[in-house]
Amino acid sequence: MSCFIELLREHQHDFMHHYDNQLNHNKRQAINALLSCKTAEQRKMSWCCAHCNHQAQHPLSCGHRHCPQCQHQTTRKWLQRQQQKLLPCHYFMVTFTLPFEFRALSRYQPKALYQTMFKVVSNVLKGFAKRQFKANIGFTMVLHTHRKN
Repeated sequence: MSCFIELLREHQHDFMHHYDNQLNHNKRQAINALLSCKTAEQRKMSWCCAHCNHQAQHPLSCGHRHCPQCQHQTTRKWLQRQQQKLLPCHYFMVTFTLPFEFRALSRYQPKALYQTMFKVVSNVLKGFAKRQFKANIGFTMVLHTHRKN
């Protein structure tokens, strides 16, 4: 079992006492899924041997996208597929974070804000590569959010 889930189980009462008023529905749903993953509270999968008729039941996993128990295998397979697609060149990951002051704007004008953010990031990366390496670069940008707008 994941150390994270063990810690969450062990300190759930204190955690909820301190952060209960800060948890939205999605966060509560994630916590509940992780805490019930592969436990007696989950539905069970039945296995039966056709030769000896031995039967066993195993609790199902929660399948939540943030669960370290459920998503480890999925993540590993996805990573292997992505690595097979890599070109024979150097890769770098650069993360740009939207400043806190703009987050409220992202709720009301997400398209305009994110288009502007992508344009600024593009100019920064291209300008940096041109100045530092005298090179034209290619890149892929992905918008990663933690909640629905």
